[in-house]
Amino acid sequence: MARRAIIVSGAAGSDSTAADVLRHFEFAGTIEVPTVEEALTQVQREHADLLIVPVAAMQPAQLAALERTLRRAATFAIGTAPQSDPDLILRAMRSGIQEFQLLPLVPEEFSAVVERIVLRGQADNGAGTVIAVYSGKGGVGVTTVAVNLAHALANGKPEDGVAVADLVAGSGDVRVHLNLTPAYDRSDLLHKLDRIDSELLRSTLTETEGGLWALPGTDAAELNGVLDSLSTAAIVDQMKQDFSFSVLDCEHHLGEGTVAALEAADRILVLTDLSVAALRSTQRTLLLGRRLGFDDEKLSVVVNRHQSGGEVLSAVDAQEALKREIFWKFPNDYKTASAALTKGVPIARHDAGSKLAVSYRQLAEKLGGVPAAASRNGKRSSGRTAIASWFSRTRKRS
Repeated sequence: MARRAIIVSGAAGSDSTAADVLRHFEFAGTIEVPTVEEALTQVQREHADLLIVPVAAMQPAQLAALERTLRRAATFAIGTAPQSDPDLILRAMRSGIQEFQLLPLVPEEFSAVVERIVLRGQADNGAGTVIAVYSGKGGVGVTTVAVNLAHALANGKPEDGVAVADLVAGSGDVRVHLNLTPAYDRSDLLHKLDRIDSELLRSTLTETEGGLWALPGTDAAELNGVLDSLSTAAIVDQMKQDFSFSVLDCEHHLGEGTVAALEAADRILVLTDLSVAALRSTQRTLLLGRRLGFDDEKLSVVVNRHQSGGEVLSAVDAQEALKREIFWKFPNDYKTASAALTKGVPIARHDAGSKLAVSYRQLAEKLGGVPAAASRNGKRSSGRTAIASWFSRTRKRS
């Protein structure tokens, strides 16, 4: 099937370099439009594989609109400019642009960029599954569910392993649940966003017993606000390329980093209990998800600490209030969960026969976490990242 590209007027220069290279990579449906606004409208109306925009000429409002569009569209973007400027490149990155090129285009360099984009698109077809665990209300067990679900998925022994990432501002509690004293944590990636690749990610994560890899949060208070949309997207994207399943422990505050994590996820487990406060919070989360353009299938309501009888509100009441089916219910077993946390081990390692451990195994199977479903043919990404390449190429040409 022919690929389709949209070029904003002036973004590819005045010669035929872009057209020649794109034809070589089977971009048969290339069109040129006069403005960024028209290009974004085209992307929203009809799928485009590639968008080329003149970054230096774009206003902040246009960059913000570009970011919103790229979040929702499976479209890669190249930004161009007549000269190198680190601040300009950073603005491009924050807007979701994957590659940067200096004008006039050099055929060899532009060809390499387009080849990377084509290969990345092919790799994304075999990328792993990202599951975000989120609740707008604290105290309902988000970290417990994230860690134990990731452990249950890892026990399915998928080909490329399973990772759990602590995306909570501050240190978070993933390290507590797994009794970790890691040599590295999330701050080590935040300092090296321009060099994130498979090797760096694996060297930063801590491998635990059972094939689960953990990315703990950071204790560095000065980095609490650094987990923005850019850093979150970079980390999650590399995890998706490296692991069959990645589980994200999301913080309750809906900052830009959390929104980026939710957007990057293939499925969001919206965690609640059957209290009025938690259900109201869940209603707000579902409404926000719709406003962000999430499909109903992406948002799955999960009830934690469910017990039959003895509750003021039932699961049926919750479904009526939320106008959504309950995707999963974890039984209420405080004694088992508390004992596992005290030991710093997953529930299944503490008591594999408990109702909670069985429930996590069954949910992992429902989410596709069995060997046959987890096996995939996609290749892991390797080598230098596009961000690092931007700075390298622009330094050479400067």
